[in-house]
Amino acid sequence: MSANLQQLVTKYRVFYEVLPYHVVIEEGHGSPTATRHMIQTGFDIDVHGLSNNDEVELPPRDDYALGYAQLKNIIDSVSHDANECYIEVIPFPSTVFSEARQNFRSEAVIRIRISHCRGIDQPAGPAEQHALEEVEKHLQSLGVRRR
Repeated sequence: MSANLQQLVTKYRVFYEVLPYHVVIEEGHGSPTATRHMIQTGFDIDVHGLSNNDEVELPPRDDYALGYAQLKNIIDSVSHDANECYIEVIPFPSTVFSEARQNFRSEAVIRIRISHCRGIDQPAGPAEQHALEEVEKHLQSLGVRRR
């Protein structure tokens, strides 16, 4: 992995969290007997980087772009072996998040979404779990801790 990415991990105290990715299925839309149910079809891995000061500011564009590009490279290598699921990197380059657990310190987020290629009404399965484990392995090898 790139030494530059490891420098960013240290500089921004990067961590990640794993969340379920759900879709809502509505059957009988518009009818009085319409029903809705949620199905977990994958995972969202939110990679967070905290700012170094208490001001609300975005990370420098170059740092964010480098972090995104390096995460995209990791995901491309994992995706190559994960042909039964879809993995995408979702950037939020112009959005500042506030972290309540860190005294509302500003943070940047890049989301990795793992979902399946099967029908939308199918739940996540072993392929998505395996892809999640591979992504986590890569992140942890860079020193990124899981929250």
